[in-house]
Amino acid sequence: MNKKNNLTTKGTFDLAYQNHQKNNFQVAENYYRKILKADPKHFASTYLLGTLLLQTNKFKMAKEMLEKSIQINPDKVDAYNNLGITLQKLGEFQESIECYQKAIEIRPDYAYAHNNLGNTLKELKKFKEAKNHYQKAIKIKPDFIDAHKNLMQMFEIMNQDEELKDAIKKARTLIKDNPIINLYEGILLCKNEKFAEAKNCLESISFGSREINKEILRVSNLAKCYDRIGDYEKAFDFFLKTNDLAPQKTDVENFDKGRFLKEIRIRGEFFKKFKMDERHTLKSSNKRPDPIFLIGFPRSGTTLLDVILDSHPKVEVIEEKNIVGKLINSLNELPGGNLECLKNMQNDQLKKIREVYFDSLESTIKNKSNSKIYIDKFPLNIVYVGEIVRVFPNSKFVLSLRHPCDCVLSCFMQNFQLNDAMANFLNLEDSAHLYDAVMNLWTQYTSIFSINYHEVKYENLVENFERTVRPVLDFLGLSWNSSLLEYSKTAKERIRISTPSYHQVIKPLYSHSSGRWKRYEKQTANVYPILETWIKKFNY
Repeated sequence: MNKKNNLTTKGTFDLAYQNHQKNNFQVAENYYRKILKADPKHFASTYLLGTLLLQTNKFKMAKEMLEKSIQINPDKVDAYNNLGITLQKLGEFQESIECYQKAIEIRPDYAYAHNNLGNTLKELKKFKEAKNHYQKAIKIKPDFIDAHKNLMQMFEIMNQDEELKDAIKKARTLIKDNPIINLYEGILLCKNEKFAEAKNCLESISFGSREINKEILRVSNLAKCYDRIGDYEKAFDFFLKTNDLAPQKTDVENFDKGRFLKEIRIRGEFFKKFKMDERHTLKSSNKRPDPIFLIGFPRSGTTLLDVILDSHPKVEVIEEKNIVGKLINSLNELPGGNLECLKNMQNDQLKKIREVYFDSLESTIKNKSNSKIYIDKFPLNIVYVGEIVRVFPNSKFVLSLRHPCDCVLSCFMQNFQLNDAMANFLNLEDSAHLYDAVMNLWTQYTSIFSINYHEVKYENLVENFERTVRPVLDFLGLSWNSSLLEYSKTAKERIRISTPSYHQVIKPLYSHSSGRWKRYEKQTANVYPILETWIKKFNY
């Protein structure tokens, strides 16, 4: 390239870099691509374009550009680090680990790679190894707030309160007046039910729109504090604020709350015309018994029931793995697709679909044993009961119920990971309409199919534990075992339950959440008429 072209490239690169720094991503991308069109091996443009694509969540393209940058310059540790982040985002965890390890091999004191390697290991639930790398990052760079934050977050996830307390203390000695430290101190105080102190701690900081995930965490914990202090007006305002902020989360994918309601409506219309005798044309040719499902509307007590049953030595609960989703996908591949394929399904097709489910189930089992029963817990599988009983006519269902107003209010108050279903919980009325739609569909299923199910009311469970649990065990063909009384130990041993109910189920039974909606009677006034039918039907 001649001198004139070099000058042109430098000028274009400067423009690209300046716009990149100002977050003018599209302008910067255009300049980088202009350079690469003329000089495909221009390292800085290749690497920075890959980094820009990572920043804008274009992970597949980012992977391609960062891999090219490494081919051009195999010793650039930042390229390995950013490629590692990209691969983690794509779910290619082992490849991600290898990238971080390569960066550390080239530069052992590279704190960012240690921190990011910790993140990947944490996602894989390799907490001990993750802790080691976070601590190495902090040792190399004592004021590295991200590493401190990730270490505190991990201890919180693992419910290791003493370790979290120590990590907060250490961070305070190394970094002065950082709001992230205050955030985790507030969370710890909230967990330990020191709500007034937690409130003061959380109100002393703010993250704003630039750090939206941290701000949501702060606001949602403030809502809990005000709720437990008894200032319900202010608590509700903070729950509203949390839900207003939620769609801005950095890890939120595209969602459409109407899409899930449409799924429910489609099933309702289809099964209205579904003939009862069609189910009986199929035979269960598998030797394995039909599965057991724990279902219910979210926040109805499914997690509490899950850890109680999981405490029984002859039970293993598969917690929220969406195995039924794989069954649904297999049905979609049959002629006519789901749901039409259900009408004319043949025995050989049935056998294959059942095998898909069982294979997926068995891949998640921790301790395989012929003497154990396995329970598939995924609350909103209640929507897919029609497909389930078509494939598994003899399956059993444990249905968890809770006062509809408490159920809906609790969903509204939770900081869920957003998807099509959970997006309905951002609004109290939407939550109530979803409850109504789900329970209408369930009632429809019970009128069409002879479903073998047992109801468990959350309120009965917390008020009279043994009297409520024993009939569940009878339904499942199990005997009483004293280990059931130590369910909170089971919860803690899981490290972290992947539902918002975690902090409740690691504690002894309490009835604080029963009748909670009455404290918010003014706020729930508009949804009561939507739920009144179900309040009467379930005898509340």
